[in-house]
Amino acid sequence: MNRRLMLACTVLISVLLSACAPSSLTTASAPQDNPALSFVVMGDNRPADPFHPEQPYIYHKIVRTAVSLKPELILNTGDLVVGYDATSPERASREFDDFERATKPIRDHDIPLYITMGNHSGYTPFARAEFSRRYRDKASGRLYYSIDRGNCHFIVLSSELEGEQAQISGAQLAWLKNDLEGAAGKHIFILLHRPLYPKIKHLDNCLNAHPEERDQLAQLLKQHQVEMVFVGHVHVYNYSVIDGLGQITAGGSGAPLSGTLAEGGFNHFFQVIVRGDDIDYRLLPVTNETLLATDLLERGYPEGALAMAEIAMETVPGHPQPYIIAALSHAVAAQEQQAAAMAGRLEEIFGNRDQTLFRLGEYALSVRQLELADRYLSQSMERDRNSFATVYHYGQLKQLQKQYPRALMAYDRALALTENPHYRSDINNKIREIKTEL
Repeated sequence: MNRRLMLACTVLISVLLSACAPSSLTTASAPQDNPALSFVVMGDNRPADPFHPEQPYIYHKIVRTAVSLKPELILNTGDLVVGYDATSPERASREFDDFERATKPIRDHDIPLYITMGNHSGYTPFARAEFSRRYRDKASGRLYYSIDRGNCHFIVLSSELEGEQAQISGAQLAWLKNDLEGAAGKHIFILLHRPLYPKIKHLDNCLNAHPEERDQLAQLLKQHQVEMVFVGHVHVYNYSVIDGLGQITAGGSGAPLSGTLAEGGFNHFFQVIVRGDDIDYRLLPVTNETLLATDLLERGYPEGALAMAEIAMETVPGHPQPYIIAALSHAVAAQEQQAAAMAGRLEEIFGNRDQTLFRLGEYALSVRQLELADRYLSQSMERDRNSFATVYHYGQLKQLQKQYPRALMAYDRALALTENPHYRSDINNKIREIKTEL
């Protein structure tokens, strides 16, 4: 049986392949013939945090690029939403609704989409319930199931079952054994969120957290000649073969990247082409103009950042991130009229000025343009002193400016505005940092 792992690169990534590719990886252009079966693997596309609630720019671009390949089905490795801010059914529903809006091109082209549950969908009972309602197998009601397409058998597993996180065990393992028996003679592909063998990050909370069960699962998959295990959780690309079992981490569809470029920290997805017994795995890096623009702005090149933002505006019209970058790039270059025009366009996108001012201030803070961050966040504070997002980031700004009394006042106010344990823990850590400095 012939298996090939190939890479179709953008110009930006191709010069760096020698640093990030395993020895078995080769370069190739996309095939021109019609394959017997083509499918796509992507995932870990969630927003960075609740302060950027829309799906990332790069996920929109990846969806459109993937749809253009006309795959027979698409697999998602999980983590569609942030999750830990889903503190009510309504909030959970809004997060998944935004994912569905970004995913609309897939639905519009009638491409079946199969999604494994990620840990972010299990942060709260509301997120878990909403994911299960939308994406569980309709026939069985389970979060684990299988699909047949031609001579291929796809198994969607869940590493996030309640009480069984980071493991495949109990009823799911028993079902898997039976399902594998019935798939004899087909190419078998596995989809789950947490890797059996993590790399770069999450080294202690993947399936290796239960090594005996992980090894039992790996042995079962090898026994049934599974072609490849596709996973996410770690926001990188990684390909490895451990004791004969192949695993591809495809976690680069939008969540904050992990690791360096050499470690696979770039945006990407996979196309897999099956022709009889011939299988090609094609790694497709995707240029993230908003990420490049952010790096340029941090380095002090607003003209370059603006050029990238303009490309992004044309690629995904109406996404707020390129306009945020453009407005701030103009402001850094002291082009106030152009900055105001971009801020006005942002206000149209968001539908209100409060969100516009906050997002400009938050982005300025992230690229260490502290004077501009102060300008926008101060205006945001004047409009709404009960906005947790604004007060929380204003505290961070004052901490960076070493204005510690004002930072402590802002953090105390932020604590009073949230019950979210994630943010309360972070704020208390920041308060301790300041008191150590004092």
